[in-house]
Amino acid sequence: DEHDHSSELPVYLFKTDDVILHGFEAQIAWQLTDEFKVDLFSDYVRARLKDGGDLPRTPPLRFGSELSYETDKLSAHIHVTRYQKQDRTAPQETATDGYTLVDASISYDLSVLNQDMSVYLRGTNLTDTEARVHSSFVKDIAPRPGRSFALGIRGYF
Repeated sequence: DEHDHSSELPVYLFKTDDVILHGFEAQIAWQLTDEFKVDLFSDYVRARLKDGGDLPRTPPLRFGSELSYETDKLSAHIHVTRYQKQDRTAPQETATDGYTLVDASISYDLSVLNQDMSVYLRGTNLTDTEARVHSSFVKDIAPRPGRSFALGIRGYF
């Protein structure tokens, strides 16, 4: 059957066990001027079984920054996020390479016939990096999308 994809996806049996989890999440924001702001962030989780071994699908260390420019009508953002490699894997789990994603957006707010709206342009994965989300069940067969752009109008009701 052309619609039967069951042989392409793995089947898992899960069991519970005692684990040791530790990590952190941090964010700092600087308002440089009335219009410019910088955000820095990072997060990390270390997940191990008490009896030894690593938990599956544990996300890697992640850190990044965002530069924002905002006025009453115009806003622009550039966002850079680094995902480190994840090679602390469970048995039968594959490691994932590290990657850096760059996204950007710009929007302009306006009013047409007394209707508030926003016109925007958004670009994601601007460097067209091959990226695989370590916590995904299908990371080995389906990477994140490549470079993409969206142009749109958003109405507010």
